[in-house]
Amino acid sequence: MENFEAIPQSSTLNRFHETSAKFQRYKILLRRRWWFLLLTAAIAVCFQALRITGKATEYVALGKIVAGLKVSPGREGPGGEVVSNMMQAEFYGTQIEILEGGELRRRALERVRSLHPELKEIDVEVRVTQTKGSSILNVAAVGEEAKYTRVYLDSLLDEYIAFRKEMIDKSVGTAMNKVIEEVLTREKQTKEKATALEAFQKANDVVLFEEGRNKAAQYLSQLEGTLYVYQTDFKMMDKMGLDDYLRQKERMSAASQAAAPSGKSDKSDANGAPLSAGATSRPDGLGGGLARAELDYLNAVRELRVIESERLQLLKTFKEAHESVQEVNRKVEKQKDLIEIFKTQSKEEWDRRKQEIDFKIKALEEDIKDWKSKAREANEKLVTHMALKNDYQRTELDYEEWKKILARLDSGQSISTDIVAIMERPTAAVPEEPQLWMPLVMWLMIGLGAGAVILLLFDRLDDRMNSFSEFQALFPNESILGQIPDQSSRGDVTLIRPNDDRHLYAEAFRNLRSSILFKSWKGQKAPKVILITSAVPNEGKTTTVANLAITLALGGSRVLLADADLRRGGINELFKVPVSPGLSDVLTSKLHWRDAVLETGTKGLHVLARGEALDQTSELFLAPLSDEVLKEMGDEYDYVVFDSAPVLVADDTASFAPKVDTVLFVVRMSSTMARLSAKALDLLYERQVNIGGVILNRSSTNLKEYTYYNYASYYSITSQKEQKEKSAT
Repeated sequence: MENFEAIPQSSTLNRFHETSAKFQRYKILLRRRWWFLLLTAAIAVCFQALRITGKATEYVALGKIVAGLKVSPGREGPGGEVVSNMMQAEFYGTQIEILEGGELRRRALERVRSLHPELKEIDVEVRVTQTKGSSILNVAAVGEEAKYTRVYLDSLLDEYIAFRKEMIDKSVGTAMNKVIEEVLTREKQTKEKATALEAFQKANDVVLFEEGRNKAAQYLSQLEGTLYVYQTDFKMMDKMGLDDYLRQKERMSAASQAAAPSGKSDKSDANGAPLSAGATSRPDGLGGGLARAELDYLNAVRELRVIESERLQLLKTFKEAHESVQEVNRKVEKQKDLIEIFKTQSKEEWDRRKQEIDFKIKALEEDIKDWKSKAREANEKLVTHMALKNDYQRTELDYEEWKKILARLDSGQSISTDIVAIMERPTAAVPEEPQLWMPLVMWLMIGLGAGAVILLLFDRLDDRMNSFSEFQALFPNESILGQIPDQSSRGDVTLIRPNDDRHLYAEAFRNLRSSILFKSWKGQKAPKVILITSAVPNEGKTTTVANLAITLALGGSRVLLADADLRRGGINELFKVPVSPGLSDVLTSKLHWRDAVLETGTKGLHVLARGEALDQTSELFLAPLSDEVLKEMGDEYDYVVFDSAPVLVADDTASFAPKVDTVLFVVRMSSTMARLSAKALDLLYERQVNIGGVILNRSSTNLKEYTYYNYASYYSITSQKEQKEKSAT
């Protein structure tokens, strides 16, 4: 068996087909069912016209109310926001709702009953509109009796004014109670916050963090600064020698003495008083003067340098053995001895000072460790104290604001209110002129819309395919070999003939013939034994088979048309030949198939009729005899074309189709349901049938996608003759 090789299609092209199919479907639906839209529109218009003309005369009374919103500043909340009572748009919407509401209508009805018991009660419709760009509300009452309508509207306006007064009085009283409740609540909260703050202050030494500063942390900073100075000096003593250190100390002492008279120092004293920002205290003994032995040592060193300088000057004049030089040498030796004595004393002072600094460093480190703990504890207490204090202040401020609001309410000041008054009393009710055109137009649109919705709902339930694009969108993998145009003539469609004047119809079968002859078949070999079927009956399958066979024969091929629908085949009726003998007789071995073949009026075309009608035919197609008959027919004819039963009606086609070269599937446009076609195709694919393509029968030539077929008449001889005759006349 040869398998059909489907041509791949891009997703973009598929989407185009889907969109085009939907458009074509709705276009066909509108062209076929346009009358339904007119019907629903006419029903809607007639219904509304009967309603308008059937209504009794109604009277309209009109009154006006001025409703101005007086907005006074609302109270400021604790956060400083202004609280407004009602937006303007909400205000007018509320007034309209009140006027049209059931409560006010009930009160107006009771007022009319008490003041005018003689009037007969009727139903009255109330309509309220707002004049654009103003604060005026137009209140209209519509009823079937003029006097009652005017009296009812007058009572409605009076009840509205009374209702508004009740609402204002009630809202002010409610507001007063709410404010008093809020004042008492805030007073209680303020006392609780004050008590909590006072209890915390009693339980803690607030001196440590008065004015929001942590004095323990400040003192800790001083200790750390002092420790830094001691540690620096200790490192300097280790790094420098005795001489360099003493000279450094001497310079620092001189600088300190020079800066002392310039002004007061902002540093703290040595007992732990606070320093100014960024300053660091200098510990005693570090920035001050040197010890006596250290000063003597430095002075002795300087004196030695002076004596040595004097000796150098003498050597420039005298020799080493001169008495003056010898005298100076004795002074140098004496001065060196003195320096050694002072140096020993300074070294002792040096060691003592290092021990003292080391002791102070260790003491300071212990103090710093202790004061770090105190600073953390003081910081936690400071945070708690600030939180309690701020909470108390906020609560107290809120309490004061609510007290001010209560004072304003006590003095008669309104928070926010509105001004509502009757501007015009209702005039005498006049007959209402019925509106005709706008309601009719509106119901015309409603009728058209309802009809469109109904059509769409029915269309969703209808899966019949109407166009080439719609079929391709639903079956993108099926190859379409041709489209047979719909014939508008009544009754059975006659078979095509040479020089047929139905140019479009004949050209469609020629196109189908070309698709079969030149299609890219797998194995580069066109099929010889062809079976044509459909999903269900009445799809034009038999006529399509007969015309295809005639077209193949007109192309010069020897063609055998066999009727394989052994139950209800109709090939014999189309060609006016006897129904028997036929294919059923051949498959039951009553005669040879060549004895049952009949010639037709078309050259090269032979017909094998159905034969005697049988009920159980699937077994005949499965028998080995059918294979022998097919082989002999294929050897003798160029093409063997079988008409078969619909796939979903009987098992005949599904049993016979796997034995032929290819199967062509007929789908009738606007008739065959997509789900039935899909079911039939799936059944054939399950039987490993080679489906060569689909023939779309009775396609509409009014669609744009079929337009190119209309040019077929351009090439007909008849058409050319008619044009010549017209030109001659």
